[in-house]
Amino acid sequence: TIHVSGNTGGATGLSGKNPDVKKLAVTNPGKTFSDVPASHPNKTAIEALAARGVLEGRTATQVAPDAKMTRAEFAAMVVRALGLTPKANNSFKDVSSKAWYAGEVGTANTYGIIDGVGGGRFNPEGTVTRQEAATMVARAAKLCGIDTGMSDSAVRNMLAQFGDYTTVAQWARPGLAVCYRDGILDDSVLNIQPKEAIRRCEMAQMLYKLLEKGELL
Repeated sequence: TIHVSGNTGGATGLSGKNPDVKKLAVTNPGKTFSDVPASHPNKTAIEALAARGVLEGRTATQVAPDAKMTRAEFAAMVVRALGLTPKANNSFKDVSSKAWYAGEVGTANTYGIIDGVGGGRFNPEGTVTRQEAATMVARAAKLCGIDTGMSDSAVRNMLAQFGDYTTVAQWARPGLAVCYRDGILDDSVLNIQPKEAIRRCEMAQMLYKLLEKGELL
């Protein structure tokens, strides 16, 4: 399915997107971080998301691009990236209603982007693996109106080019395949490294590419 933007006067999103998904305005133009040099491969993505309030620094001047991303940070970033309204839903017993991320976790769960880890828990401080990130970003892509349907053979063909594709969990294969197909992940790499913890700079790159693909930048 080819989705055509309903407005030629600038990117406002694809026609099939969820109406709650909104294009973000630039609220902090020119935002840069001292720990993201000009040569950093994800500099454009980091600064584009920071300018729109999606990615916040760990301090006023540093964003810690190589730090691992927590599940709470992931939920916050994806909810902000899609312009969704944070609203706690009290689904997880380890997410206090007073936690800074309660609204974002609740909204990401309500829209089907994130799940818990079992036993009624979310594990907000846990890290996010590459295959988990791809699965959740693919769900976000569907909300943006991107066609995420792929046949089993198309998924297999997309992933078989990577040396370690057999190490990918069965449940993660469709999401990873969509992310590689749509350029959300770089398909020129040799290995997927599905169980590696994703870094903040990599997550910024994925969300930047998602917004680009969804005509929301």
